[in-house]
Amino acid sequence: MNLSVSHYICGEDLSFLDFIRNVSDAGITSVGITCQAIEEMGLHDIRSCLNDYGLSVSSLNSAGYFTHSAYRPNKYSDEELVEYSAYLNSDILCVITGGLGSPATPLLKAHDYVENQIDKLAEMAARSEVTIGLEPINPVDIYSKGCINSIGHAINIIRPHNNAKLILDLYHSWWDQNFIKIINEDADQVGLVQICNVGLDADLNIQRLPLTAGVIDLENYLPKILTGDYSGKLELELFNENLNNSPIEDVIKHFSCNTKKWLKSIH
Repeated sequence: MNLSVSHYICGEDLSFLDFIRNVSDAGITSVGITCQAIEEMGLHDIRSCLNDYGLSVSSLNSAGYFTHSAYRPNKYSDEELVEYSAYLNSDILCVITGGLGSPATPLLKAHDYVENQIDKLAEMAARSEVTIGLEPINPVDIYSKGCINSIGHAINIIRPHNNAKLILDLYHSWWDQNFIKIINEDADQVGLVQICNVGLDADLNIQRLPLTAGVIDLENYLPKILTGDYSGKLELELFNENLNNSPIEDVIKHFSCNTKKWLKSIH
């Protein structure tokens, strides 16, 4: 299993090139690309840099935001992101559905609309030989970020499309009993697994945390992922504000060393 680190881990003080160096120095062979990286460096320079360091692209974030476009964190259209994903030879283009936006929005109506938009995006992406990845979103973010929340619902949406997969993010789906079940029984439907740990802040808001902190017992949980039939990439997805001032290079090296240790102990 190959490891990857999402560019989201970077703050304003770390350049994309320094991020790539840290990933490469840790012996990791892939990265998740964000629209922020594209704005900072440009597609051509990103691809050149990745080629220089022998790194592949595990994901490009993010298309979608169908129902609540005001939350969309980037300026690029889905058409552009499909084109960029193809250019970077990304394994998968992440799709965030968008939340309800308001308590007045009917949930079932939003579901129908999202399913229709996923169908259109999958068809468009197929013409460029791009795989899209639908990411179920933690229900606490149902109004802002995503109204498709369960793994079961998401997998029913993607099944009709050969170029659509699931993105399973521990932050969003660790509570879902189907997380391990899908990896063990339906792994061909999973395009990417993203990991972090999860905790609560002082106001009881859920937050991402480094692997060394949080409520998930990763020493028992991760082997269940690593011993399943899933053979894709394992991507560390943390945001810079989640690091609690820990140096980025240390967080990346810890992810690399400990995951490889777990893999070795299993095999």
